[in-house]
Amino acid sequence: MWVFKLLSSVIVLVICCQLTFKVSAADEFSYIGAVAEYHPVLTGDNGTEIANENAKNFITMMAKAAEHNADIIVFPENGLTVGFTYSKENRTMYPSFSTFLPDDNAHVPCKNSETVVIEALQSLSCAAQNYSMYVVINLMEMKKCNASETESHGCPSDGLFFYNTNVVLDRNGTIISRYRKFNLFAEPGVDVTSTADVASFTTDFDVTFGHFICFDILFKEPALTLVKDYNITDIVYPTHWFSEMPYLTTLQVQASWSYANDVNFLASSFNNPSSGSGGSGIYAGKDGHLITYWPEYSSNALLVATVPKLINGERNVSLVSSTSALYYAFNDSEISTLVGLEVIPQRLFAQENLTLFTTSELDFVNGTTEISKEVCNREFCCSFHVNSNFANESVTETSKYYKYRIAVFNGIRLYPGIGTGGIQVCSIISCTDATLESCGTRFAVTDDVVAATVFHSIVISGNFSTDADMAQMPSSLTTDILPLNPSDFSYSAVDYENSTDRSIVYNLTSSTSNLLTFAIFGRNFSGDWKEEIVIEEPTESPTTGASAGVHVPYSSIAVAITFLVAMWQ
Repeated sequence: MWVFKLLSSVIVLVICCQLTFKVSAADEFSYIGAVAEYHPVLTGDNGTEIANENAKNFITMMAKAAEHNADIIVFPENGLTVGFTYSKENRTMYPSFSTFLPDDNAHVPCKNSETVVIEALQSLSCAAQNYSMYVVINLMEMKKCNASETESHGCPSDGLFFYNTNVVLDRNGTIISRYRKFNLFAEPGVDVTSTADVASFTTDFDVTFGHFICFDILFKEPALTLVKDYNITDIVYPTHWFSEMPYLTTLQVQASWSYANDVNFLASSFNNPSSGSGGSGIYAGKDGHLITYWPEYSSNALLVATVPKLINGERNVSLVSSTSALYYAFNDSEISTLVGLEVIPQRLFAQENLTLFTTSELDFVNGTTEISKEVCNREFCCSFHVNSNFANESVTETSKYYKYRIAVFNGIRLYPGIGTGGIQVCSIISCTDATLESCGTRFAVTDDVVAATVFHSIVISGNFSTDADMAQMPSSLTTDILPLNPSDFSYSAVDYENSTDRSIVYNLTSSTSNLLTFAIFGRNFSGDWKEEIVIEEPTESPTTGASAGVHVPYSSIAVAITFLVAMWQ
């Protein structure tokens, strides 16, 4: 009896504590969003212990978010159930690092003796109750095959499906939504559904969120479907991204996608500098970045921001001020996953293969230079107008400073370890020397780099297709590995009458001396997931750095698969 009375007292105390938290109302014009930049527990043979330790750290972050009345918090891809080795042939370790999930979206794992979920998810369900916030968690889901699935698309030999899955808890700790990743990246042995889930959930503060995971952001299904077919205005996004220059670094992609689709975007990243992973942010589409975080080093941090709701196509941006966003770094006594880690002086990046791009050096002379050029690649042409100033007196033979090239591409590229993707790019990119091989790389953070070139304006324009298999977005990157804020550029897309073409103009409107990338980045989804690619020699000969036609069999990227999977561990 005394145990029951004590438990009742605890429940009453928890309820009282919940009442002290301020929650955003349905009729308010904003809500409080939080995202975690998290370096998880990565080693160990016991998946349960690893998940429990990560859950404990998640709860520490939730407690901090609750101090700022967060309505919703997002945790990264692979942040909870992590530490196993991916293998298509041997999945014996998978079950101990996975969880079953209930079939219905009305299940409360907290203190539920009959629940099928792992202890870590039970703890997080209770924390969602205690701190009265929505929680987005990514984990490895385990599901038994049933007869219909066996008949439709085959059952694995171990009788189980394993999915990379988002789970959403509401303020009561109830599982209200899930999403199974559709576009996998170097995840052998992980299953996908026969069609992409279109996952969303509606909150008590009258915002409906869509969600997807990491690599999904570069594909039509389900990411663009949520926005274009279901009119979703807010996205929660767990990610474990491997940054690649010059077009696909973490925050660069997040900001570009948020802007192009004009959605509020809450991105939480797995932090691991040794594999180029990390970078979290909260964005308000075309109204700018609310808060971004990109460390060179291992880090555990929380980002919190007031997010203006998108109502009838508009945000009340007056709600956003210097005090409406904050960043909090956890020390080792609060979260100890960084203790004993080797210090990585500079985050490692992958590099795009630019050899099949048409490129042209931007040859700046001392003082102000105006350059106008049209550059084409495989019958796709882009126009460039550049106004810049080069300070010749600031450089010597030994000075380190960025050089620049125009780079244009229209075709199919490899995603390392995965497959293919169609892209169309009009860009100006930086190089560390005069060679094409140096483009898409950067100087060391310890180097003394001279900012010799100041871009006063850049105008890039091109004709792109309005076909449903095509999508475009503005893409930028500075030497701080941050995207430009929308206040620094203009971007317009105008569809031609009686045509399937659109004119896109991307204009740098603020002078900058720290530019790495300024690009219109387009995707052609019809070029995705090819078993092999055959690229013919471009009809327009590249100015420099081009190769002849190339045939790349899918098997040739096995080395890249091994490399990326090894980095993930």
